[in-house]
Amino acid sequence: MIVEKYLELASLSIADKRLLINELCQEIASIDEESPDPNIVKILEERWASYEENPTGAMTLEEFRKRIGAA
Repeated sequence: MIVEKYLELASLSIADKRLLINELCQEIASIDEESPDPNIVKILEERWASYEENPTGAMTLEEFRKRIGAA
């Protein structure tokens, strides 16, 4: 494991480990061509927040398929 190579990691608090994970993910996302487009992620997060505020406004997968003519 990588922790064995960098022993200092094992001594980090849970909060610091979470921060490290977040920083590593952000760094990877900035250079990784396979990372999702940040604009798409923002839209998805906004839509999820909207759904959480009003779940009754959502449609089922069956309703969606009918709407796009894929049923």
